[in-house]
Amino acid sequence: MILVTFATPPENPFDIPLVKGAATPHDDLLLVLAGIGSPGAARIDDILQSRPEIRGLLEFGGAAAVANAPIGAHYTVTRLFSTDGNGIGSIEPVPGLPRAAATGGDTVYRGDDLPWADTVGAPLLYTMETLSLFDICRRRRLPFRSIRLVTDNGVGEISRRYRTVLAAHRDENATLIRDAASLLAAAPRDRG
Repeated sequence: MILVTFATPPENPFDIPLVKGAATPHDDLLLVLAGIGSPGAARIDDILQSRPEIRGLLEFGGAAAVANAPIGAHYTVTRLFSTDGNGIGSIEPVPGLPRAAATGGDTVYRGDDLPWADTVGAPLLYTMETLSLFDICRRRRLPFRSIRLVTDNGVGEISRRYRTVLAAHRDENATLIRDAASLLAAAPRDRG
């Protein structure tokens, strides 16, 4: 079984209500509304502890563009960096999606200049969950994939833009999640 995690309700493209922290079956998936940042990642860690049948984790959500990523584009996150530009690790890609790097933390990105962003050689996204979820899956040796939809650039009315972009791509998001989860279900467990 694959656990699909969303940080906020607008990220869930399925017609099923989710309760924060509760893994909810949907078709052959488990869906969870985790919440944002490291508290959300801690909820995922608790679920993984109590549900040994979970064979992989797929993260889906919005992301802010730090560099070279147009709003409305989907990416598979394959490289992770600390906010000061140090490499943290890599993630297997979701086939068929362009690759991006990610950085982030527990604060909302407000368009801050990251001087190292253009040296990454790929679009750079800011997320509040990906680095924490990567760490959890690496520790558990659990396959992990991340799909991010660029919703904003951290400037202006980011909350409204975030909801609008997610809603505009809802059907596409659901298809991408189903397809990626199917591939992830076939991944060997010892690759995190």
